Amino acid sequence: MIKYSAIIGSLGQTYDRFMKDGYKDPANEKVEFPDVISRLKDMGVLQGADLYQAPTGPLSDPDTVNEILTEAGFVCSSVLPLVFGERKWRHGSITAADPAVRADAMKLLKQNIDFNSKLVGEPSVNLWLGQDGFDYPLQTNYTKQYDYLIKNVRELADYNPKIKLTLEGKIREPRQRCLVDTTLSALLMCMEIDRDNVGVAIDSGHVFYTQQNVAQNIEVAARYNKLFMMHVNDNYNLWDDDMIAGSLRYMEYIEMMYALRKVGYDGFMSIDIFPYREDQYESTKESVMFMKKFDQAVDLIGFDVLGELIEEGNPNKTVRAVREAIFK
Repeated sequence: MIKYSAIIGSLGQTYDRFMKDGYKDPANEKVEFPDVISRLKDMGVLQGADLYQAPTGPLSDPDTVNEILTEAGFVCSSVLPLVFGERKWRHGSITAADPAVRADAMKLLKQNIDFNSKLVGEPSVNLWLGQDGFDYPLQTNYTKQYDYLIKNVRELADYNPKIKLTLEGKIREPRQRCLVDTTLSALLMCMEIDRDNVGVAIDSGHVFYTQQNVAQNIEVAARYNKLFMMHVNDNYNLWDDDMIAGSLRYMEYIEMMYALRKVGYDGFMSIDIFPYREDQYESTKESVMFMKKFDQAVDLIGFDVLGELIEEGNPNKTVRAVREAIFK
């Protein structure tokens, strides 16, 4: 059974380069960690939360995090190390050309691994390395950069083999080209890192806007036992819009749920949205409810029937079967 969580980092104030003061009214928004978890609990659809480790406050102390999550009936599904949002990471983190920057990044990531080891369930550390990549031709020693990633992730994996690490592919942003750009690139890196506790986090929106297929990514990752985490959201295939999951597409999400069931995925599906103007908690709940409906659609059509349709490969029969099962 899939468990659902939400990434809390984008459920507070939201900004873009045109609205630098934020879209949410600070007078009406409580954005402290206990308040966010309380609101998520009230929705009644989640089992966990994706966190980040803050330098101060409740999110800096694992005992406090455990207490707040346990009171809500949640567990931590994953923690995102903050190796992207400070100026010092502007040229990369664990793959930066500057050895001092790489050392700082490794220190922070090991601290994050220690933090995770003290949380209930020992959640994974999500290595979304958005600043690790390049912007221009003739700017980067690609061989060294790739080598830094392999050696440093391997060192992190060996630091505490009980903690899973996930590489999350994204083709661009904030760098024009990210080093870990797709699921298949992340898998290639996993093969060379060669550690059981290193796998991938698949973000549906990142897959959509690289013009790829989520179900295919899932089945290939599962082939190598490397599917550790799922993130879901929606977009128009042009950018990482992080919209309400299921708001734009249906067939691909039905196929995604079929693939997850086919490979026996029973981990977390984390709602990874960036609700600028909409109520962030309602958007989170709607995303979960849509995913559950897509999962139910697999039963309405029939898991075995879907398998037979896929083997036959006749799109007319497939869309007819979906239409007749769902739009009765």
